[in-house]
Amino acid sequence: MKLIISLAMALMSGATVLFAGSAGPSFDGVSGNAGFSGRELLERSKADTAVRPPVPSTVPVSNELINFWSNLETNGLDKLCKVAQLKLNQNVRLVNVVGLGGGVKRYLKSFPDHRLALVDEIELKLGLSLSQAVLQVPGLGSLSVGISGGVEGRSVVVRPLESERYCKELGTLVKLYDAKTVLPITAKRIVNMEKGEIWKLPVVVRYSISSSAGTPAIEGVVVSIGAGYTKERKPSVSLYRMAENDLRLRIRIDQVTVKSLGVSAGTMEIPAGDIGLMPGEDFLSRTVDRNVARQINRFIALKFGYNEARTSGKKLLLEFHLDPNDAEQVARLVEFLEGDFDTIRKFISMGLNFETFAEEAAPLSGAEIIEDLADSAGAAVNGTAAFAGTDHYDGQSDNFNMNIPVAYSYRHSVATGYHRYQALKTNGSIVHIQQRTRVSNGDTLNIPFAGTRMRHNSEKNIYVVNKQSLDGKVTGPVLLFQQYEGLVGKEAGRARDMLHNANSVLEYAGRRGNGVTYENMVPPSIFPLLPPEGGAAGGDEDEPETDRRYKAVVMSFKLAFSEKAVQEIIFAAPELILKAYMNVMRQTAGPVAAKAMDLFTVGGNGKVEYDAAAMRARLGVTSDHLADVTNPMNVVRSLARAAGKFLEKLAGVRSEPTWKGQAEQLAKAASRGDMKYEDFLKVVIQLVDTKDISSDIYIHADKRVKGEPDVTQNYTMFNNRDNGYDGTIADVTAMRERFAEPTDLTD
Repeated sequence: MKLIISLAMALMSGATVLFAGSAGPSFDGVSGNAGFSGRELLERSKADTAVRPPVPSTVPVSNELINFWSNLETNGLDKLCKVAQLKLNQNVRLVNVVGLGGGVKRYLKSFPDHRLALVDEIELKLGLSLSQAVLQVPGLGSLSVGISGGVEGRSVVVRPLESERYCKELGTLVKLYDAKTVLPITAKRIVNMEKGEIWKLPVVVRYSISSSAGTPAIEGVVVSIGAGYTKERKPSVSLYRMAENDLRLRIRIDQVTVKSLGVSAGTMEIPAGDIGLMPGEDFLSRTVDRNVARQINRFIALKFGYNEARTSGKKLLLEFHLDPNDAEQVARLVEFLEGDFDTIRKFISMGLNFETFAEEAAPLSGAEIIEDLADSAGAAVNGTAAFAGTDHYDGQSDNFNMNIPVAYSYRHSVATGYHRYQALKTNGSIVHIQQRTRVSNGDTLNIPFAGTRMRHNSEKNIYVVNKQSLDGKVTGPVLLFQQYEGLVGKEAGRARDMLHNANSVLEYAGRRGNGVTYENMVPPSIFPLLPPEGGAAGGDEDEPETDRRYKAVVMSFKLAFSEKAVQEIIFAAPELILKAYMNVMRQTAGPVAAKAMDLFTVGGNGKVEYDAAAMRARLGVTSDHLADVTNPMNVVRSLARAAGKFLEKLAGVRSEPTWKGQAEQLAKAASRGDMKYEDFLKVVIQLVDTKDISSDIYIHADKRVKGEPDVTQNYTMFNNRDNGYDGTIADVTAMRERFAEPTDLTD
């Protein structure tokens, strides 16, 4: 235990250095500004409102944002009512359906607008698996090789509730006799679905091979490595009562292959059987012991893990809108879904037809395959597909996680991916998307049996989009940046930092290297400063400022560049790119860049150069003395080197001969290196006309602060609806959301 505590303390001190966020890039120790003082914030707020602030509006919340919010609030520190759930891991026959008898799980879930939903999950007993240790390696431990296969599934029913209060709905939670299932599917049960109710029947047909080996490294710590190969076919059906006369049927088929390799280290955990809080061997005592063991292990277990995963697959999605009041249409729907497992067999059969659809298929051939599948399903349900499409995808992710008992847990992921979407709704045209993603989730003070005290989640995405018509012609790329960020239990200053990071990109829009503008920025006054003790807000910077914690804040920031804007970026003159880069460095690298930015030039070889003598004279330096870390010429060298790398990135995009290669290089340039994601955008947004960009910022703040109103607003900037690219972005967003894995509260 002494070893665990010592190691945890050392890691806690290091975690501050490793994972502390920064507002800007750094060059050889020259750090960016961490934020603004109270006085600076007030001045910027005045400038924002004085010029032309965006007009806020309310918009529907996307499925992506619902998913992000759901992850943000999971295991949060809140009333016990919120974390309450019922889990019965025994054979329960709630209805007379063959195979429906696995564990029952019932819980409450919250939408971003605080509305609650009641979720009933019931396992479907459909398959079996086997796994065994086959080899003992001297000095290493057991090498375990597992081979598993079978079918598993769940019945999931989501019912919206009127209340927003968890404790008020505890009575609903415990009424197990009211638990609802998807099966059996009958006309009467479909007609009686309530508005907003969702039925989901996801099934997984899985075959996997995995191996792992582990050995004690030092006392109390086990190190293990593992690898796996998994093939899955995941058919699913869902029914969503959208309105009195609108029932949405979605049929999904997902075929995926995952190859993974990872290493982990951690302290020993307490087996559930060693808890023994409740006597006996019945299901209740085993369930209590298991839950208690999990909570205690969260308290004492120190863990680190890293793994790399490669994924490839394809999805089919068919969507029909039926009238639940049309007896004939409902009867045909029941006939299509009739029986306990006939549905599963039909899906698997449909998947076999889908098996031959290759990613390399020509646009016209692919459209014909989708149309055949849609017609087949449409004939069965007596309806016409409102949407029929496919997604071929592949990607790679690198994932790191650690858990320091109680104090801190951290998860970080960097992923690359490619999606090829094709749908009949878009006349069979293909949408190609190169995607880069960076996810960072940090939890502070994880209290056993209560939850997480503070949380900061962030997800950043770069999408480069090309469209391909049926005749094979491909458009130029469109660039989209999408960020979700959320806080739980954090200071208001952290919320201001979130907003500042978005505003600090928008302030460079169209500036072409000439300072910043305060137009089209969200006023920071939505997260107001509190005055210092005995003073006024924005007073003496040396006076301590008081602040308060917000319960939860979530923000979505979208920035889109049209095809024309991307071409302006790719083919911008090197001198203009350098000027825009140095314009950003005036804030990040301090007075050196501000004084000397005009002395940097682009040489004939594309390298960034400067006249050393003129630079020394401008900066008042008599000699280089590069061994002296305080010498401004060290900053000059770093700036020239970093600017040269940025120019090389855009030159690499420009030199690609194919549209696909250009899209890959642009996604890579925007997501890798010293200048990535928001920092990359600060430079390139200066190179374009603001008529060719679009931005939206959605903010939801559940402050729970007396005298300070909550916020739920959407701010739209720059949008010019005449250039047509907004439609492209809308199509892409809708496609991604349709094919994304459904969350607990969506279909």
